[in-house]
Amino acid sequence: METAGLATHLALYPAAALRRRAHRDDAYSLGRLPPLQRGLLVRAPDTATTPVLLVHGLIDNRSVFTRLRHDLRRRGLRRVVPVELPLRTASVEDGARLLATAVTAAAGDDGRVQIVAHSLGGLVARYYVQRLGGDRRVSMLITLATPHGGTRLAELVPRALPYPLLAQLRPDSPLLTDLAGPAPDCRTRFVAVGAALDTVVRPAQAALRHPDLTAVNLTVPGHGHHSLAFSGAVCHLVAGWLAGTARPECSEFLDGSPPPPRSELLDGGVAQQQPFGPGVRAEVDRRLGRVPHPADGNDDAEAEAVVRHPVTGPQLDHGTRRRAGASGERRVR
Repeated sequence: METAGLATHLALYPAAALRRRAHRDDAYSLGRLPPLQRGLLVRAPDTATTPVLLVHGLIDNRSVFTRLRHDLRRRGLRRVVPVELPLRTASVEDGARLLATAVTAAAGDDGRVQIVAHSLGGLVARYYVQRLGGDRRVSMLITLATPHGGTRLAELVPRALPYPLLAQLRPDSPLLTDLAGPAPDCRTRFVAVGAALDTVVRPAQAALRHPDLTAVNLTVPGHGHHSLAFSGAVCHLVAGWLAGTARPECSEFLDGSPPPPRSELLDGGVAQQQPFGPGVRAEVDRRLGRVPHPADGNDDAEAEAVVRHPVTGPQLDHGTRRRAGASGERRVR
């Protein structure tokens, strides 16, 4: 599953890096909307029109959120705004200042937003909330595989390397020490999602534990660092939390809760350690090479092509397929 997620990510990365498109702000209108989107606009217009900012991680771009963006808009969240962190971003603090500008651009001087961030992007958003007054603007921050406790992989980078951003990811860095300091009266709600198979940011490092912050920690089985953001089940959960139709506190992936029954797992009961069958990886690469990148920059069409792809969709949602009835287990979508 991690291989499929990484292959999808790599296939989408070049187009997202080359194409920069101004955010299209959708007016309040029920015309041509499917029932699911229309329902959120009618039931909770403030939620439907609150901007959702997507913040990517280190050496990445908005392509990591291709599937999530599609699912959020399908759920009825009309203003989904990718935030680009340039490769030249030298520190988390610099990224947080860029994020502050993006929040103002999306919501005005006093509007509220919600944020979903992957990996390093979660530290950027957290610094903005805790140290730049962003808690007045951000109602919910959802982090996916974010190194709140640092990552030991950063220790492999020579300390003489003049790139402070990597040094900030060490568990004992001044940045993480600062973020662990007091944050009284912080109004933002945090949801920290870790991936059980993540070898970049271990689940314990992805958890956010701070006495002054309202945080819910979850660990999703069967996923790694890259596949977490492309998982259909994870995107479904995140969309429900942002739309207000589900509560992270009630998730079966809540840290400390008993593991769900096998048929309730994200992969529908297929053991994630099971390797891909012969030729599956080559087939993923071959077919993903044909995923279209529309010349007009239509992100929705691009996302639709990815999530409906004959290899990508089933592989990311349910892992390696087995013949129906082979195990007698009930598949849960």
